[in-house]
Amino acid sequence: MGVTLDNASNNNTFIQLLSVWSINKSFSFDKNFHFRCFAHIINLGVQASLTCLNQEISKVLLLFIIYYFNEFF
Repeated sequence: MGVTLDNASNNNTFIQLLSVWSINKSFSFDKNFHFRCFAHIINLGVQASLTCLNQEISKVLLLFIIYYFNEFF
């Protein structure tokens, strides 16, 4: 059995407490059964990249708007 969660620090606390609880209940669970959600990790990376590129994206958008208004107005 495993648990898939995002990377929030409170989830690490949950896994540690679950490990202790499982020992007390004679239940087999180890903190190594905590899997990080791959989709969440990818999303965090994309969000960080977009934040870095936000200024450049704004420049491209401004150029598009200027071009659009020069062509049609």
